[in-house]
Amino acid sequence: MHRRILAATIATLAATALPAAAHAAVALGTMPLALAAAASFEQGQCAALAQPAAGEARAVPAALSKSAAILGGQPSALELMRQQQAGLAPSAAVPALPGTGLVPRSGGECAMFVRPEVDFATMRPGLGVRVPGADDFLGSRRLAVRKTGFDAQWNRVRHGSLGAGLAGVSGGHPGQAAIAAVNSWANAKIRYVEDRQLYGQADYWADARTTLKRRAGDCEDIALLKMALLAGAGVRGEDMYLTIARDLARGADHALLVVRSEGRFWLLDNNTDRLLDASEANDYRPILSYSSGGKWLHGY
Repeated sequence: MHRRILAATIATLAATALPAAAHAAVALGTMPLALAAAASFEQGQCAALAQPAAGEARAVPAALSKSAAILGGQPSALELMRQQQAGLAPSAAVPALPGTGLVPRSGGECAMFVRPEVDFATMRPGLGVRVPGADDFLGSRRLAVRKTGFDAQWNRVRHGSLGAGLAGVSGGHPGQAAIAAVNSWANAKIRYVEDRQLYGQADYWADARTTLKRRAGDCEDIALLKMALLAGAGVRGEDMYLTIARDLARGADHALLVVRSEGRFWLLDNNTDRLLDASEANDYRPILSYSSGGKWLHGY
């Protein structure tokens, strides 16, 4: 799935003509996305990286950023793009820290993984990281886009609705209580199954009715079902975001639902019944988000 997300992200960047102000916003932060990491680690590319020459100017701090750690010390392709946009000389590779490699994927795209022995708290962000605003979540900046590589899938499922018979799933509670009830209900009722096994396709987004009927689906199917259930409970479509992300702790691609309620963002994950504070990254690197209010590419 990471290759499909990488292709979709590149297509989004190519299809979106951002104004100069937006380019400046991207230049102020990094957009590593952590997608090339999985491909490079699956191919066993863990060669030692050279130190910069003595006295050479550096465009990034000597301490590893998350993206540099994930990529074994090399700047990502999108980091190089950011440096070009900012008029900076490409930064040299920095030495990798022990234990900073991602754990190779051995199961499904949304399966549980062993957390690598990495202390992310010791890593400082890259050059010019911006503080997320009130409308941003998962520690990122959202940049509105017109087209993405997943538009056909999103347009097919975005208007999925459910009958009134499921109105009681939210327990009739308002706000956070309803969100928590829907999250735990869907996690308990829907069995995780890969798209290839369920639909015979590498990637297929099922609408809420289909997922409910089959009582099975993968991470984005479960997130879409939660979105439909919450819509039935009165949550506005523009307050819910299907988010495609990279799970940095498990080394896998993942789909999540982010919901805004009472001035806060909450993260609904099929791996836990606990609501997470979505203002924090929670070891996720969001890539793309979809809502009735638009589509966004996440930057840093």
